[in-house]
Order: sequence, then structure tokens, then C-alpha cells
Amino acid sequence: MARWNNAVASAAELKKLREDALYREAAKAFRKNGYHGTALEDIAEGLGISKPTLYHYVKNKRDLLYQVHMAAVAQAISTICHDTSLNGLERLRRTISSYVQSMIGDGSYSIVILEEKSLPPIQLTRVVHERDKFESALVEMVLQGQAEGLILPGEARFAVFNALGAVNWVTKWYRPGGQWTVEEVGEGIAGFVCRGLAAPGVGPIQGSRLLTPTA
Repeated sequence: MARWNNAVASAAELKKLREDALYREAAKAFRKNGYHGTALEDIAEGLGISKPTLYHYVKNKRDLLYQVHMAAVAQAISTICHDTSLNGLERLRRTISSYVQSMIGDGSYSIVILEEKSLPPIQLTRVVHERDKFESALVEMVLQGQAEGLILPGEARFAVFNALGAVNWVTKWYRPGGQWTVEEVGEGIAGFVCRGLAAPGVGPIQGSRLLTPTA
């Protein structure tokens, strides 16, 4: 029989919730101060716990960086649009919009990609392997869009790398509570990227008001 009719989280569920909170707080600290400028004490203080408590969940700061990277990649993969009824350009637009919103939203695990240099080779290889799954999905969307005549012909992976260069930089300049909402930024960047990739003659591409000319 379920205890408390499952109204109370199990020990495993509580652990998962605490890990998620830890990874989000760590990601925020790494984005703000960089890996080397962040101490475990800073993260513990942000969570309102003691530093020794952190060691129930991670071995050290480098292990925490690795776990956050893996959580960020999993989050990115979860934003992939799998709706095969849509054309490649629209799937790409929706994926980029969701991806950007996941990076700058309250539940973000995203870290500036340059921080991966602080990982040991084995961990870095694992992160890159998982990240390749996300990039490969974007390449597949570009190839689909090219086959449909909606995306400019060319090397699909090159196009994706250029798109991600613009997309991933959002964590460096976006500030919560600023003049643009998370949704506006996501839609705006997605619209900007996809307009740049669209083949001549492609009609209007959905985007935010940020790309609408003003008088």
C-alpha cells in the first residue's frame, strides 16, 4: 500500500528535487562568476545549506560542473521538436525557441560553453557525446528543410554551428527582469536565425515583436 497515498515525496524523489535545485543554483553561479570564480560555499549559501551537505550529492566542484553540463544537455535534448507533420524549417524554429527559453528560464541548467574546458578528458568526452545528439537533430532538421526547398542549400552542419553560435551566446547578455521576456527572446532569436537560413521566396517566419519593424 502506498504511504500517505503518495502525497509525500519518497526519499528518491526528494533526492532528485534537491539535485535539481543544486544543479540550477550551480549553473547560475557558474554563469555569473565562471567556474574558477565560484566556490562551493557560494552555491551552498545560495541554497541555504551548509557546504558539507553538498557532498551528499557531488564529490567536488569539478564533479558538480560535470553533473550540471549533463543536466544542461539533457534539457537541450528535451526541447527537440519531433513533430514530423511540420516542415524542417518550422521544426528548427520551434526547437531553437524552446531551447533558448530553457537556457534563460528559471529552471535553466545552462552554463557558458567555455567552462567545459575545466572538465577532465573523460567527462568532457561524455558531455560532447551527449551534446552531439542535440546538434545532430538540428542537422537533420536543416537537411529536411533543404530537401523541401525551404532552407538555403549548403553544408547543414556548418549552418547549425553558426546558428548555435548566436543562440548559445544569449546566456551572456540576457538579464532576467529586463525589457524582454523569456518567451520574446526565444521567439525572437528563433525567428532571426531561421530568417537567415530560409531560402528565397519563403514566406513570413513566425517570430516575436522584436523583429517587427517599428515606425
